[in-house]
Amino acid sequence: MNIYIDTCVLPRSQLETGRVYRERFGTSLGFELLMMFDLKDFEENLKQNLSLFEEGPLLFHEPVWGVEHTAPRGSAAWEEGMYHLRLTKKYAEILHPSAMVCHLNNGPVPPGEKHILLQTALENMEEMRDMFPGVRLLTENAGMRAEGTQLLDQQEFTDLCRSRKMPVLIDVGHANANGWDLKTLISDLADLIGGFHLHNNDGTRDQHGRLREGTLDIAPLVSLIQRAAPNVPMVIEYIHPRYHGEPLLSDIAYLQSLSGESIGA
Repeated sequence: MNIYIDTCVLPRSQLETGRVYRERFGTSLGFELLMMFDLKDFEENLKQNLSLFEEGPLLFHEPVWGVEHTAPRGSAAWEEGMYHLRLTKKYAEILHPSAMVCHLNNGPVPPGEKHILLQTALENMEEMRDMFPGVRLLTENAGMRAEGTQLLDQQEFTDLCRSRKMPVLIDVGHANANGWDLKTLISDLADLIGGFHLHNNDGTRDQHGRLREGTLDIAPLVSLIQRAAPNVPMVIEYIHPRYHGEPLLSDIAYLQSLSGESIGA
């Protein structure tokens, strides 16, 4: 089974609402647990709902808010990031995710600073690998061209991952919004792909829309994914709680129909 949902779709600090998906689809459905320790109630809520994530396939997504890998070691931003990552490590040792999704950067990329930001991020990521032994780190193609946060273009991302043999997670929505060629990207990185984020958008903005609402044609894309990287996690990554419940339940069923998956309690 390789259909997962990201917990970012759930109402904030209400992880218990994820049980509706467990009840519908059983333990064959996977979760990608996004760490959100910036929310004051998140950790306590996570403690109360550990059993939800012990019952099926599990990925972690490192914290996005509070972690900036391009921050120099010893800086205030680096210290804040380490605080969030140490908390993440604590729960990795409890829940044992099979992999964790990481961003090289989250912040803006000023002109002329790209090289030093990338070098800093790679150094910090090496330290992070030592923090999470046994957890496969998947580097996501994060960053938005329209927002000035794209650190690497398609060829640069491909060359970096191939030269360093870095396992990757392909976010199809990010690729679409940045004008990347998904067919080429998947083909070039096929042997390094450890997962996909599935969502849709208008081809310019990172809207994280529903699978069938945007300029991406999801059906042939899922077929391509299954040919190029079969059995890797396909994570429906919605960030809007308005998609929680029936919209997401419907889209899980739709993805099942496209992929030939048969999951259920």
